[in-house]
Amino acid sequence: MEVKFLGVRGSTATPGNEFSKFGGNTSCTEIIHKDFQVILDAGTGFTDISIRKDVPVLVLFSHFHFDHIQGLPFCRDLYSPDTPIYFSSALVSKEELKGILGGCFSPHYFPIELVENLTHIQYLEFNEASKIIKSFCDVKSIDLRHPGGATGYIFENNTGKFCYLLDHEYDDESAPTIINAAKDADFILWDGMFTDEELKMRKGWGHSSISQGADFLVSTNAKKLAVCHHSPYRNDKEMMILERDYAKKNLFLAREGQIIKI
Repeated sequence: MEVKFLGVRGSTATPGNEFSKFGGNTSCTEIIHKDFQVILDAGTGFTDISIRKDVPVLVLFSHFHFDHIQGLPFCRDLYSPDTPIYFSSALVSKEELKGILGGCFSPHYFPIELVENLTHIQYLEFNEASKIIKSFCDVKSIDLRHPGGATGYIFENNTGKFCYLLDHEYDDESAPTIINAAKDADFILWDGMFTDEELKMRKGWGHSSISQGADFLVSTNAKKLAVCHHSPYRNDKEMMILERDYAKKNLFLAREGQIIKI
């Protein structure tokens, strides 16, 4: 099992040379496995996904803020009717998921009725979706603290345990549950949108800090943690400074295109 970062930026995409080293696309992560393909969220990084035709393809949404869905209509492979693709989210029912995406990608917001045009997409309840890859990988969900709600996903098979924990506000109240869920993980993808100083003025925004990620790594006894969902205001020079201050053998700042083997 491998994890590939297609989009590591939060809130809005950031084109330009000053963001090229870490990447400017919004949230999209791919789990690569010989027997299945899982895509986590569909931010602008989703445009670069190559959807496989030889294995089950499952797209899981953590929530529906624009930076996690705005790339959905722009993946060319999504329009191949001979490829069965499953959409699901532990946050909402399959009917709600279809309605949310249909509302976001229809006039007045988008030129076509996207959901009506993608008739080969199958919408599943999360418990149904998890069965698709059950023989290869166990996947569970965990509620995250984020405005409007969000869910994290935990994948585990005989090669290791991967925790997808973006868009959450980590605090003393949520800590015990999320630490227990991520205990002894091989790899954690962490929401480190803010520094501790920035976080002081952004309580209730639904995001965590880089140093909280470092503490979480120790608390969970995890092997490796990547800080992700980078602030759209933080350019490469600023990111390099943060990396110098926080990075260590088992903690790093996620870069677009990077692949982590679990």
